[in-house]
Amino acid sequence: MPAQAHTSLVSSDPAQGARLEQAPERIVLTFTESLRQPSEASLLVDGTALTAEIDVDGPRVVVTPPADAADGNYEVNYRVVSADGHPVTGTIEFAVGDADAVVDDEPTAGARSDAGDSDTDDGSVWTSPLLLGVLVAAVALGVAVLLLVRGRSRTSGHERS
Repeated sequence: MPAQAHTSLVSSDPAQGARLEQAPERIVLTFTESLRQPSEASLLVDGTALTAEIDVDGPRVVVTPPADAADGNYEVNYRVVSADGHPVTGTIEFAVGDADAVVDDEPTAGARSDAGDSDTDDGSVWTSPLLLGVLVAAVALGVAVLLLVRGRSRTSGHERS
């Protein structure tokens, strides 16, 4: 049975690494398939979050910056949910005006599905350091509670003898 590929970012307008003379009226991220809720995006200019209108329409996320958005280095961070339920995260960066920072032409490493972009589902979700840390902490907490409960039951058993 062939594995189903997860959605991925097809394009963005402005494109990754673009240099614009003025702030765009809207930023459009287009994915390979329709997206589910909750899909979201955030907009930062020179590291400061801006209030932007976010609209998810089929395979597109449209981010509308405020009309008075300033020149600077723009960063659009997105977390969308594909039709098959897998989350996909990433970042698109571009510059507006005389922004002096260099913007990479390639999307950041996070611009991929959390479940991986391979054609097989190899369980790579277990390689996530955060997930692994949470799992280890949960197991340790469970063992501690079990030992505490067993210790109390032994103590109360000795008091009855």
